[in-house]
Amino acid sequence: MSPFFSPKEIAAAIGVSESSLKRWVDKGLIQAEKTGGGHRRLQLDSVLHYVRDAGKSIIRPELIGLPEGLGSTSLHGDSGISEFQGALASGDEMTARRVVLDLYLSNTSVATICDTVITPAFQKIGELWQCGSMEVFEERRACETCSRVIHELRRAVGTGEIDGPLAMGGTLDGDPYTLAASMSELVLRDCGWRANSLGNMLPFATLCKALERDRPRLLWLSVASIRDVDRFVAGFNVLFDTATTFGSAIAVGGQALTADIRRLLRYTTYCDNFRHLEAFSTTLIPRD
Repeated sequence: MSPFFSPKEIAAAIGVSESSLKRWVDKGLIQAEKTGGGHRRLQLDSVLHYVRDAGKSIIRPELIGLPEGLGSTSLHGDSGISEFQGALASGDEMTARRVVLDLYLSNTSVATICDTVITPAFQKIGELWQCGSMEVFEERRACETCSRVIHELRRAVGTGEIDGPLAMGGTLDGDPYTLAASMSELVLRDCGWRANSLGNMLPFATLCKALERDRPRLLWLSVASIRDVDRFVAGFNVLFDTATTFGSAIAVGGQALTADIRRLLRYTTYCDNFRHLEAFSTTLIPRD
């Protein structure tokens, strides 16, 4: 999916005249760039932000690389969760994409989408795999499908506010699980942060270097697996001291952080879910 489209393509997708679309661009409602020949090119995330904020519909989503049927997801009760879970289980990427983008375009926060649709659906997939009701290949396929859906949501959300505070994060050494860290990045971008995931399996030493060089306002860490508890605790507390030195807050979460382990750690906040991260992050953004 291209990140840039012509006014003609966007107008046809939304179902408005090209002249109307150009007026929105001229008013600054949709960001646009110009080619060397002076032609406007509209960035997809800016278009989707406008559609989302203005409550408009995308009539022909396929024209701009979005899934057909966008706008057909039922947004009531658990139907969205069931449809998304079924799409993951069967490898139906188009449906999974549509469900998530429908929720996003209906002005549902990314944190709520992650907490109420993506996370519970993926937990159910894991339960089915563990009890033998799902084959290994089906579980792995669901992981890959979910990763691609999150990547598409990342395109829709964009890179965050240009002048927003900097956040970075990922998973620590011994922890290869990336989905929660990727969703954390999106939640923060949706809240106005310039959030960048550093990836997975990050040694404590390199995170200390990142804090020293980039001085982020927030470091987020997802902890789904711990290789050695004693070494983890020691490294984590050194990381916290480094973060304090450079004025960075640390937000942590993850199933591996049991109550016993958390009592040994120093951090700024612990998040049970993505809405906790969303709420905490807003307290760190200066208000006019």
